This record gives sequence, C-alpha cells and structure tokens, in this order.
Amino acid sequence: MIEDQIAIMTNPQEFTRLCNSIFTCIYGDDFQVIDGTQSDEGNDGYVRSGKRIFAIYCPIKPEKKTDSDYVEKIKGDIQKAAVLRDAQKFIIERWTFVTPRKLSNDVIAKMDKLGAGFGFIVNQLEATYLSNELYKNPHLVEAFPQLHIPRIEEKLDGIMNYIKQKQTEDIPPQGYPSAKPVVKSKGEDTRDNKRVIELRHGLPSEAVKKELKTIYYGTADAIAQLNALMGLLDFYDPTVDSSADMIELCDAGIGLTEAIGTERFKAHFLAWKAYLLSFTYIMEDTVVYFSIMASALLGLPIVTDEGQQATVSRLRHLYEEYNATFTAAIDLTVKINDPLMLAGVLLLIGNSAGQRYLAYHNMGFPDRAEREKVLCKRSLLVSKNIYSSLNDKEGVVNAVFNLANQLRFFDEKDEALALAKQSIESAKQINNKLLIEKAIRLEETIRTGIIPDYIHGERRPPYDKSG
Repeated sequence: MIEDQIAIMTNPQEFTRLCNSIFTCIYGDDFQVIDGTQSDEGNDGYVRSGKRIFAIYCPIKPEKKTDSDYVEKIKGDIQKAAVLRDAQKFIIERWTFVTPRKLSNDVIAKMDKLGAGFGFIVNQLEATYLSNELYKNPHLVEAFPQLHIPRIEEKLDGIMNYIKQKQTEDIPPQGYPSAKPVVKSKGEDTRDNKRVIELRHGLPSEAVKKELKTIYYGTADAIAQLNALMGLLDFYDPTVDSSADMIELCDAGIGLTEAIGTERFKAHFLAWKAYLLSFTYIMEDTVVYFSIMASALLGLPIVTDEGQQATVSRLRHLYEEYNATFTAAIDLTVKINDPLMLAGVLLLIGNSAGQRYLAYHNMGFPDRAEREKVLCKRSLLVSKNIYSSLNDKEGVVNAVFNLANQLRFFDEKDEALALAKQSIESAKQINNKLLIEKAIRLEETIRTGIIPDYIHGERRPPYDKSG
C-alpha cells in the first residue's frame, strides 16, 4: 500500500519533494515553495490565502525518535513561525506539521497546547493524507519511483509475452459448456451437482438463483457448492444483487478452492471479487463526486473535510485492493499455466475497465476515462484471441459479445452493432441460448437506444424460456 510506503520514508529531501509536489498540485500558485538548502527559519512552505505555514519533518531514524523528541521539534518550529509572524514577514494564522508517520495522542495534545499559546490553529498531516492526495492525482507518483500505486494495465505487456510463448506450444483445445467454468467431480456427479450444472446451463431468473443458494447452503458436496457459487456469479445482476453479498460469496469460493485443492478455480473467484470491488469503488466514487458538485452549487459543505478525507481513504483502499486482486488472479493463471482461465480473468478486467470509463466520462475526467477505455479494449481483445487459439468457440462468442457491449459506450456504435449481430449468429451456430438472448437484447439496445430506467424500478422482461 502506498500509505505504508510513505510512512517508512527516511530521506528528508525526498519527503520534502513529495510534500511540495502534493501541495503545489492542491494549491497551485497559492502555495509558496521554500528553498530548503538555505535557512528556512521554520518555514517549509506557505499558503497565502490560508495564511498557513508548513513545517515538514522526516527523521532519518524514526524508530529512535521518542515523543519528547517530536514535542521539542514542534516547539522549536512553532516558535520560529511566531518570530516570522511578529516580524511581519508572513501573515500566519495556521501551522501544519507534516511527517511520514502518525503522532501519538500525547504529542498531538501537546502540539495543540503549544499552538494555542502562540495564537496558532495547528494540525498534523501524515501518510494517510498524503497517500489520499496521490490517489486523486496519480500522475504525481511518476516522479517518485520508490512509491507505487498498483495498476492492472501494467500487467498486460507481461501477459502478451506469456501468450506469445503459449502459442508456440502444442496446447490441446479446451472449452467450457456455455463459456462458463465448471468444476468437475473426480467420480460420478452427485444429484446436487447435476442439478447445479443443469441450472447454470439454463436461463437466469430469481427462482434459479434461489435454488442455487439453497443447494449451496444444504449440500454436503463441495464440488456442487463451488459450482453453485459460480452459478450465482454467472447470474449476478447489479440492479438486484448486493455487491457486498457477492464479495462474501467470492471469499467463500476462494476458501473452498483452497480447502479441496482446486487452485485454478481460485483465479475465477479472485477475478470476480476484483470486479465487484471495482464496481463498489466506482459507485462510491461517483457518489462522492456528485456530493462535491452539489456542495459547490449550494455553497454549503455537505461533507466535512474530515469526512471527505475518510471517504477518499476508503476509495484509495478499494482502488488498491481491486488492482491487487486482479493481479493475484492473473499471476495464479500464469503460475499454473492455464491460458483458458486467464482469458476469463481478462474478460472481467475488460468489463470492469469499461464500467470505470463510463463513470469517469460522465464525471468529466477525460484522461482517466481514456486510460480505462484502452485497458478495456486491450483486455477483451486479448481474451478473445486466447479463446480463439484454444478453439473455444463459446469463449470467442462471449468475448465478442462483451466487446460489443463496451464499444457502444465508446462512441463506436456502428462497430458495436455489427459485433452484436455477429454474436447473435455465432451464438445460434453453437446453440447457446443464453448468449443468443443476451446478444439479441444488446442488438436491440444499440439499435433503438432504449435502456430501462433501472434507478426507478424499470426492468427488462424475463428471458424467453420457450424453445
């Protein structure tokens, strides 16, 4: 985590450079950088409009610093700030102490008392605040190679090299019925597992999902449990199902795969968990954005600064977690030499990137939206190519359908419509009823532009179960 990486910084020059980069990004020309190579008189940076002075302190050996050492440093720098104020060199009302690590309650209390004695409003900033600002401005990280925010797109070049290597090997054709991974029993399938597989090969409905849950809770067959969990993921509907509940199902699936030694399916549950974490992240990020916009329009703070920092911190953790979980899924498929499972992981990566593109596009962040668009296309195309190299016809059709579904949001409607029509014909050739239904609906949506108002309760009609 980038917060942890900042917290262990011990190079004062690098820490000061990091702080200056962040404060300049936040305050722009309002922030005055101070030349640290000369005597700064206790001033490590100044915000004119806020009448705020910064004291930046990064101990070379923080593990040897005691509370009393920090208090002495604070006392000395506050006194220097008071001298600057009294000499009318700067108008100072606020004093901010910036350190890599958090301070103890005792030090904070003494800092407040010392500040009040000199007439200053004081506070401390540390790794949590700084990492939140880096999360909001990821371009800043490029100047600090010792810091790293994990990003899934960094794995794609490595994946391409892996795929090229696999293409030179003699890999027998593989595939899943209905383009869905299914765990096979070592012996004869139990009644429960047969029923789960039957349900997964059919069309989704709330009744089917309830039956899958019932089997999952009641069966003694771990294989049936795994297939039931994957079935619930197959039929996940974000307008109905709680993403938090689905993440719990993913964790249960991960635990089961570890318990019974089906490692390759662990990657499936990891990828789904990452997808759901990404969905949670983008939904919460959208709420925060529009709350900020509403505050600006009303001229009233809907969320306090402390509340906003806490929210940004949660978003940063979600961002890092979904990236790390997708990475774990990719690494596992490569480790066990499983291109087929990798294709499924990339499918989820591409779809999650498409969701983030749409959110960033609507929020007016073109650079972030463009980055997600590139990741979406690359992931889905690589997924399709892997399925094709494995002669997995169901997988290819599914990948093409998902690509069409994303292209319609990228101002590529004609291409999306052509791919949707192609998906319909290809799905009919392999007699995949679910893919046929989904492709028909997608073609209609692209052609007419009509999408149900899910927020106000509109729903598409149930899938046609005839024929």
